[in-house]
Amino acid sequence: MSRRWLAWPAAALIRIWLRTLRLRRLGPPLHGPGLVAFWHGDQLPLLGHRPAGPLVAPVSLSADGRLQARILARLGIAHVSGSSSRGGAAALRGLWRALRGGALALMAVDGPRGPRGTVKPGIIYLARRTGLPIYPVGVAVRRGHRLRRAWDRYLMPCPFTRGVVRVGDPWHPPSDTPIEEACAGLARQIADISAAARRDLGTGRRPPPSLPSS
Repeated sequence: MSRRWLAWPAAALIRIWLRTLRLRRLGPPLHGPGLVAFWHGDQLPLLGHRPAGPLVAPVSLSADGRLQARILARLGIAHVSGSSSRGGAAALRGLWRALRGGALALMAVDGPRGPRGTVKPGIIYLARRTGLPIYPVGVAVRRGHRLRRAWDRYLMPCPFTRGVVRVGDPWHPPSDTPIEEACAGLARQIADISAAARRDLGTGRRPPPSLPSS
């Protein structure tokens, strides 16, 4: 049975949920064209303090990805289909075209299947080929839960909670660095900026408690 009908109520629920959050964005301004790098599962607070201008995000070719694409469209975010595990070349070409049009690409760099905290090389390839900067981003919330059984430990902020979206300085991966080292370097930057977001919020290094996923 098609889940197409779920897109409208899901997008409406997300809009209402995001409006309850009290979020601050810290760090340099985000503007396109460029690439925004964050951990899979941290996207809800980021959408709550979304950058201005055209946005694009890659989604997988799975049934979940098709549903996500419809939800993103209702939230005003364009998409390209494909991921590191399937259709990656087509996704990179679509992102390249969107970046040339001035968009910011929102990229969960350890998706679509993890492991969490391991950066896939697509974002490094795009940054090198386009010469555009990568903005590492971390989020933190005062009250929220992470889905314990989900590989990405999806973060669900509690309604009306406070939060921080911390943006790091724009970074250009060195062209003479092996791509594995560049990926590891970006992973360290996102980990550091995520820790800084927790300090900004006064939560130290304690992550939100986890809940079993359904």
